[in-house]
Amino acid sequence: MYRDVRENFAVYWHAYGGVRALVRSPYLHLALVLTAFAYPYWSAPLWWDTVISVLPNLLGFTLGGFAMFMGFGDEQFKRTLVATDPDAPDEPTLFVVVCGAFVHFIVMQCAALLAALLAKAWWVYVPWPEPIARALPWLNLLGGCVGFGLFLYALTSTLAATMHVFRMATVYDKVQRMRQQLEEAQERSRTGH
Repeated sequence: MYRDVRENFAVYWHAYGGVRALVRSPYLHLALVLTAFAYPYWSAPLWWDTVISVLPNLLGFTLGGFAMFMGFGDEQFKRTLVATDPDAPDEPTLFVVVCGAFVHFIVMQCAALLAALLAKAWWVYVPWPEPIARALPWLNLLGGCVGFGLFLYALTSTLAATMHVFRMATVYDKVQRMRQQLEEAQERSRTGH
């Protein structure tokens, strides 16, 4: 069971592009800049309430959009999407790459939501030993930065997933145009015009 989960995550991570794609992502860079600008917000308690109120709706919308994407196009178009590149047979197909973008978007939403729920659950007074008590404000600050940063990355990933869907739409448009041109050429050839 765990091996299957690990293998699924490995396939997703490869389709997404791995660490290289993550580090080079303009959506991650934008989220980091937004996190810096949002310091007054996440450096104070209760930042998690925004995350908890926004992400469940976004997550539901994303899952619905992913389901719609899975049903997009006719069978011939779907065969085009899953065609492997003869020059790179081990690389993921366009279909898997787009699915990987959606999965990444969903994983980031789940990570941000879990971070917010844990932050809210742990925001209680406990008489900690002195070394921990001194470090606690810094740990809270770090937790707020990471948690809210994940939230902002989940939001900027919305744009990334949207652009992947747009890419699919342009591919679909090209396939349909080529199909139409082929049909017109066949008709001209058949009728002699």
